[in-house]
Amino acid sequence: MFFKDRDAFKEAFSAYYNPLCNYVNHITSGSVSPEDVVQDVFVALWKSNEDLDPVQSVSQYLFRAAKNKALEHIRSQKSYESAVATALERMSDASEMSAETDKYVQFEKLYSLVRHLPAKCQNVFVLHKFNGLTYSEIAETESISIKTVENHMLKALKYLRENLKDANESR
Repeated sequence: MFFKDRDAFKEAFSAYYNPLCNYVNHITSGSVSPEDVVQDVFVALWKSNEDLDPVQSVSQYLFRAAKNKALEHIRSQKSYESAVATALERMSDASEMSAETDKYVQFEKLYSLVRHLPAKCQNVFVLHKFNGLTYSEIAETESISIKTVENHMLKALKYLRENLKDANESR
């Protein structure tokens, strides 16, 4: 039987849809949607451009395909549930989650404030605090004196302290 023939496909769908749903529901004990599994079986059948083995009956083929798809759905659902459980475990403690959230909010405030520093001041601050360069290395790469690096750092730190303090008080 060639299932690219619409009439043959409709006939098989009508004849086997409900029995396959019941079969899948029995296999999975209701842990997955039997309708989804059976629809996947028929979609795969429609997409496959092959003749069925003449020795094998349509019902045998469909029931075996339904069983395999059901097991595939169970495996994917278990891995999904495992991933969700792991994520929930990581976030189980509300205080940890709150602390983690606060940390990222603070980082974003800091990065935003750094972006508002004057260009030279911002560059010096980033080179020292984020890239780990010493004042003398910054002075050499930027062709400025160490005293200028110190002044830029003082200006940046003062600006950040004041603005982070204001941001925390307004919360």
